[in-house]
This record gives sequence, C-alpha cells and structure tokens, in this order.
Amino acid sequence: MISRLEKYIKDKRILILGFGREGRSTLDMLTKVGGYRCIEISDKNPVDSEASRNFKTICGESYLDVLDDYDIVFKSPGVVLGKPASDYKCEITCQTEIFIQSYKDRVIGITGTKGKSTTSSLLYHELKSAGIDVLFAGNIGIPVFDVYDQIKDETIIVIELSCHQLEYAMTSPKRAILLNIYEDHLDHYKTREKYAEAKRNIFLHQRSTDRLWTTADTVKEGEAPSLVTYVDKDMLCIKSFKEVEGVKLRGDHNLLNAAFVYDVCKEFGLSDEQFKEALQSFRPLPHRLEPIGNFSGIDYYDDSISTTVQSTINAVESIENASVLLIGGMERNIVYDELVEYLMDSKLDTVICMYESGERIFNMFESLKKEGKISKSQIIKLKDIKESVEWVKKNGKRGGACILSPAAASYGYFKNFEERGDFFAKVVADFVK
Repeated sequence: MISRLEKYIKDKRILILGFGREGRSTLDMLTKVGGYRCIEISDKNPVDSEASRNFKTICGESYLDVLDDYDIVFKSPGVVLGKPASDYKCEITCQTEIFIQSYKDRVIGITGTKGKSTTSSLLYHELKSAGIDVLFAGNIGIPVFDVYDQIKDETIIVIELSCHQLEYAMTSPKRAILLNIYEDHLDHYKTREKYAEAKRNIFLHQRSTDRLWTTADTVKEGEAPSLVTYVDKDMLCIKSFKEVEGVKLRGDHNLLNAAFVYDVCKEFGLSDEQFKEALQSFRPLPHRLEPIGNFSGIDYYDDSISTTVQSTINAVESIENASVLLIGGMERNIVYDELVEYLMDSKLDTVICMYESGERIFNMFESLKKEGKISKSQIIKLKDIKESVEWVKKNGKRGGACILSPAAASYGYFKNFEERGDFFAKVVADFVK
C-alpha cells in the first residue's frame, strides 16, 4: 500500500476534506509517505491548533468551495459534497478506496442498511476464535489506515462499510456481504435508488472469480459480475439461538445475519462446533436490542440503533413479551406506511410516538381511526423519551417489555444513536429508583 500511495500522491496538491477521526488518520499516513507538493485541510468546523500550525486550513461555511484548487481530495465519510463528484476537476477518493485497492484479495467487506455492525463483529469474532490472523476496521470506528502496520502476509481484514464509504468506490473487495437495502439516509441521497447505488458499489466492481453473499430480495440474478451465494436462515447449522446455551443474540433477523457469517466461515474451514462455540462467547454491540434490565416487573430494551421501519418491526418480533414500543425521532420523510400497518395488528399493548417523526406517525394512526380502522394497540403521543419512560413506569404491564426502537435518526435531539440509547438507559434507571 505504501508504494501505491507514494506513486499516487507524488508532487500532488492534496486536500483532506473533513478532519474527524478518519481525516486525522489520513493526514498521519500521508505525512509518513511524503512526496506530495502540499497537504491542506478543509472542514466546516475549526481545526485544532496543532494541525493548523503545521498545515493550511480552510474552515467555515465555504469549506466545500475550494476542492478544485487541488489534484486529489481525500474525503471523509461524513462529508456531503455540494454536487456530484464527476462535476469537480479534482480526483475525489478516500482512504478506504486506497486500502481495498491494495488488499482487495484479503478484504471481507460487509454492508447493509441494518445488521452490518453485528454481522461484521460476529464474523471477526468467529475467525479470531478459530485462530485465524484477522483484523477489524472501517465504519465500526477504526479507520483502515490505522491497522496497516498490523497486516502480515496471511492477514484477513474484515471491514464494515457504510453507504458514505461506498458512495464513490471504484474498487470492490474479493469477498463482499450485502445484507439488505432498506429506505434510509434520504436526507442525503433524496431517493432510495440513489442510496441503493452507493450500497451496490460493494459488488459492482468485483471480478468474475470474486464472491458476493446477499439475499435474493437484495440482488437479482445476473446483476453481480461475481459468484453469488444467496443466503437464508435455513443455511445455518442451528434453527434457533436457544439451541446453543448462553447465546446473547436474539431474533430471526440475527439468525439471518449469523447465516451470512456461517457460510463465510465455512470457506475458512471452520467446523459447526467451532462456529457454535464462538457464538456462545460473542457479546452483541450496545444499543442493538440490548437488555437494560427488569425494573418493577417490566423488561427494558435499548434498540436505539434502529433508524428504519424494518429494524423496528424486527425488534418487536424478536422480544416475546413486547408490550410497549417507543418510536420517533428526527423527521427525514421516511415512508412509515408499512410500520403503521404492522403496528395496527401487532401484539403490543401500547405504541408511544415521540419527537417530530413520531408526531407524523401518530397523525397517520389518527387518520386511519377516522376511516373506521382501529388499532389493536393503544396509540399515544408523548413529548420525548423521559416523558415516555415515566408513562411506562406508571402504566406499563408487569411481565411485559418496553422497547426503544425509534425507526428514526437521533439527530436534532441527540448527538448520535449511542447518546440516545445511553440517555434511555439512564432515564429508566432514574425513574425506577
């Protein structure tokens, strides 16, 4: 990779666009490689004093206006360009693109609207437990350049890939997993089709001898240039997580995620017993149907990661004693018809609608009520998580479960879904004292 970078940036004017964790990682790598004409940094927010002392910085609302002053722009995933990449004179790339170009045959790339973090972390855990030399990086919070110095001749690299990391990708990994594509990130992509285009870059540039694992609903026959394995739950060596003592994963959606991992692991020679043993010791990531505890006879679950209709439906289906659902958050004009239709006839006792998108969902239920269609569940509108948990404490059914699974983004109310989930857990603990 170093020799590739040396040739790529030699005598070039380089802009690092976005100076968060990945931007800093890119700067560290490029300064080690050297040979460029200049490196400068552009970010909407102020850049820390150490970087600004050593490199020219462009900050503020006009930070996107300077791209064509450079030969190469290393864009961080969180930055949204003002126009299509092809409309710029500069070459727009990112560290993930360079990394996959360099290690394509050893990369297993995983993406999907939902389940990519669970699937990629489970795959890493399974391979690591089997004694395989494996690294984990990407959208999980570890820039790929940060693991470069740990790569040996036989190392496999599991990379979780977001839509933003794939949006302008021109290289696909040898082994790719595309779990699903649901409606999401429409505030950026505007249409589901544009969002799907970004996701599909994980396989569109594969060779005929490469492998794609996906579902028949996600990629149709003949759409991928590579060898395609269509995954379903029946491929897994177990029918239920209850068959393996101590397993923390829940739900049919995670059975499917595990089936993806299982089939990839077979390619690396793992036996069924090895797979099940590692499954026992795997601990799911926080905020993904995470049990908060039982307080006053009510189970509480944090599924703050949920930003789509399907993930919320999966959450309700996964918890046998689901009784109260907390939904709503940032308004991004998601189509909620399928969710409302499901909730009209669900096993839930109560659906609590919160925040801006929750208000829209509540109004959808009200419109159906005027048409004479009555929900089996009680539908109520409350202000926020705090008010909702207080309601559950006073009115929730003992023996039931309260699930925060918002089907909406957290922005505008919380910094991210992690902060939202942590706040939910704190409010639950505070109200039950």
